Amino acid sequence: MADVIMKHSKAVIALWLVVLVCALPFGIKSGDVLEYDMNSMSGSSTEASDGQAIIDEHFSNSIDLSEILVISYSSSEELAAAQAIFVEFQNLMDDKYGAKTTVSNYGTYSKGDPNVEGILMIAIANNEGESWDISHETDNIRDLVKEAKSNASAAYPEAAGLTTYVTGNDAITYDTENSSMEDVSKVDPLSILLIFVLLGLFFYAVVTAVVPPAVVGMAYGIALAAVYAIGCLMGVYYITQTLILVSMLGAGCDYAIFIITRYRDERKKGLSHEDALKTAIMWGGEAVFTSGISVIIGFAALALCDFAMVRTMGIILAIGIAIALVAALTFIPSLLNLVKDKIFWPSNIESYKRVEDKVQNGGKLGVHGHLSKGSKRYFAWLSRNTHKHSKLIAIALVVLCIPGLYIFAESEDSADMISVMPDSESVDGLDLIMTQTDGGTIMPTYIVLEMNESIVTTVGSLPYGGMSIPYVIWNEHGLDPATMTGAVPTVMEMTKDINKNYEIVGSISGLNSWQIMYMKEGADLRTTDPSTINQALYEQMPSAVKGYVGMILAIASGQHDLTHIDPTAFDASWNSYVVSGLTVANIIDGILNVGTGILSDDGQYVSVMVITTDKPMSADTMDFLAELRSDLHDGKESYDYVHRNIWSASYVAGTSASIDDMSKDIEDQFSMIRIVVAILLIVLLFFILGSYLTPIRSIITILLSVFLTVALTHVVFEGLMDTPVLFLIPIVLFVVLLGLGMDYEIFMTTKIRENKIKGMNNDEAIDNAIKEAGPVISLCALLMGGTFLTLVLANSSMLKELGFALGMGILIDGLLMVGYVSPALMHLMGDWSWKGPGFLTRRHGLNPDGSNMAVPAACGAAPADAEHIGGEMPVKAVPATPEEVAKYKQECYSEVAVRQDRIAALNVEVKTLTDNKRIGRLDEEGEKELEAKRSELKAEKESLREFQRKSREDLRSRKGQ
Repeated sequence: MADVIMKHSKAVIALWLVVLVCALPFGIKSGDVLEYDMNSMSGSSTEASDGQAIIDEHFSNSIDLSEILVISYSSSEELAAAQAIFVEFQNLMDDKYGAKTTVSNYGTYSKGDPNVEGILMIAIANNEGESWDISHETDNIRDLVKEAKSNASAAYPEAAGLTTYVTGNDAITYDTENSSMEDVSKVDPLSILLIFVLLGLFFYAVVTAVVPPAVVGMAYGIALAAVYAIGCLMGVYYITQTLILVSMLGAGCDYAIFIITRYRDERKKGLSHEDALKTAIMWGGEAVFTSGISVIIGFAALALCDFAMVRTMGIILAIGIAIALVAALTFIPSLLNLVKDKIFWPSNIESYKRVEDKVQNGGKLGVHGHLSKGSKRYFAWLSRNTHKHSKLIAIALVVLCIPGLYIFAESEDSADMISVMPDSESVDGLDLIMTQTDGGTIMPTYIVLEMNESIVTTVGSLPYGGMSIPYVIWNEHGLDPATMTGAVPTVMEMTKDINKNYEIVGSISGLNSWQIMYMKEGADLRTTDPSTINQALYEQMPSAVKGYVGMILAIASGQHDLTHIDPTAFDASWNSYVVSGLTVANIIDGILNVGTGILSDDGQYVSVMVITTDKPMSADTMDFLAELRSDLHDGKESYDYVHRNIWSASYVAGTSASIDDMSKDIEDQFSMIRIVVAILLIVLLFFILGSYLTPIRSIITILLSVFLTVALTHVVFEGLMDTPVLFLIPIVLFVVLLGLGMDYEIFMTTKIRENKIKGMNNDEAIDNAIKEAGPVISLCALLMGGTFLTLVLANSSMLKELGFALGMGILIDGLLMVGYVSPALMHLMGDWSWKGPGFLTRRHGLNPDGSNMAVPAACGAAPADAEHIGGEMPVKAVPATPEEVAKYKQECYSEVAVRQDRIAALNVEVKTLTDNKRIGRLDEEGEKELEAKRSELKAEKESLREFQRKSREDLRSRKGQ
């Protein structure tokens, strides 16, 4: 790979630019496919989705609350002004949208006297269905509200001061979309600025600070085309676009920095540009590739979830990381090959060397020198103390994790999507509705009943005064007047029981029969007088239907002036005829059941609407849903079993039920996904590292990071900010941290293994890795953790929680676990860290027991009478003191490392030439070059073996063996 990139650097860069140009037109349109309603991102069939499908298909007259105008009033005069605003607004909407919308009075609501204080709710129905997106008209509708207030204030001065909100599902979608765009405009520049500052301080270079985020930006532009393509097929939840950006910025910059840093370090050691770049690609590239694959595995596991919201999030994040990974492995080395050391402008390799020399030997230090000196001191201190206090660190980890694990186990995650919505007019309106009415008014729960047979003879409509008034005639399955049996009285009894058994039920609207209500009210009042009974029933009607019921009673009672209906003169009984063949009960039953969406047009389905007193997705509401489902479905005392002769199935549906199903199903599926991710990562690391225990140890440390981060998130948001932690947070955190957090484990572990391969013992390999890889790992953790933490500035509490959890998780893992815990544990494990099957360990120059094959444990002694070892390296007399022995051992390790790097580079060249020979691309000069390289490789290997042999002999001689 190194040779290909170095030979074709310009072509590689040109290819990336061509792909970017082709992708940009599609990436620009990626925002068009984003979804802002979680309910639209469902997955496999659930009880709630099945029930909702029945409602959508069979209940054409159900009330549409997608857009609602809410007007708050605090006096009877203001109520009159609110009513005037409604009239003006209705006229303006008719003028602008015509038949596309229907504006209707949804009634006044109040926790006290509605004539004194409360809200007027006005429903704005979309008559075009999915063919017209009314959410995009929200701003225009709000402008019409302002105009209506202005017009009404001419006759009602109070109208100008009334508080109004346009809310509802579509308005919330619109506001969420705008808030998301605002979040991106705030978060993106801050993330890039943070990366630029940290990279500038680390490299003390302008170009190096610009290149990684610029390359990731190119990869992000290509990834947006993937967002658009996938969104056209299945929809993409809006937070995915924000997450993919910060994920790619964090991970992509990490990969680029690791390769650039490795190149710089090799150049500082004196290697040529070509050798340094090859080494960076070989060793740094392996670590980056392994890290990238682990992240992709973590994200791709989300695709196993049935729910489209999570599945598309996983697919897109995996694709984004894959693009960033390939860019880091190809574009960055190609750019390095072309610009060489200029990438560190205005610094250069010589200036880096001078700074290091001043740090080591004294001299005047600038900003870069002080930073470099502080870094070296810290990581030297860290290497000593993780070695010296490894047991204490392990004990401290256990002590720290006990409360974290307790909080993790005891805390409950929330499914309350309302509480994490971004601040907006629609959310304020929603809060006002839930303050003045029962909490579930705008998002009711539905009990959908599938009848064994149709319960109606006829469902029709009666044209009257430009209106279409529904009517219904029951058959014997619906209502038998002689015995008062059938579906109608049964459902009425069930709704009565539910209302009585649950305090959280504010109101429940099921099947109703005016005949049954009439006869029951007469019995309760102990009268047969129609006027008394009808007036009492009329006063009990909900405001949404009260006017229609009064009109029918007035017509049946012979009242002709319907603009001034007199309730005291309702003298028509339930079976009085309004028109030929249709009684009062027929028409009022149509209004109460068909007109409100309780009975389907074919009489085959019933939708019982339950409005809870608590907020739609609160913990109490979710507990109620679980109990309601049990009452409906479980056991021989359930409604389904007792009334199986009337209905064949029942479903609990609605927004709350959908979110409840989604949260439970996602959590159930993630029990399996967590195991799959952990196993795949262990297998990946097993083959990459050739170790039995190190992959397991890596997974355990990251899992501890997850537990600690979830506990900290609950403490901060629930304990300090009184905001429930959404159920998605621990799930996404687990997968993301297991992938992205594994980066730092792999960077550190592969560096330790590289040191082992080059001849160091286990402790020396760890200490050296902390000193050399520690700074870049800490930088990468600060970069990625910082980019995620910028999300706490978002308007959405969901993004705040995700940003805080992911950012703190990355920092805990990268700075605490990888910086302290992993090295301490590997010190304690010793060579057990590297024990593995021989077929894997030998590939890396290690024995199956974890010891080094290349350099003996006694590499540190030189023969007393030798002048050369291996014919090349001058050897000093045998050191007499431990300090001299240690110094010589380091020289020996360095020599072995240089030789092995040279052998690895020759192997690559021989393989490339051999492949070209096999496909017929090698001319006579190439054949000669191949033979020469083979001879050189053979000589290098023999030289290394001789070096090792003579070192062992010297050691035995020195020890008198």
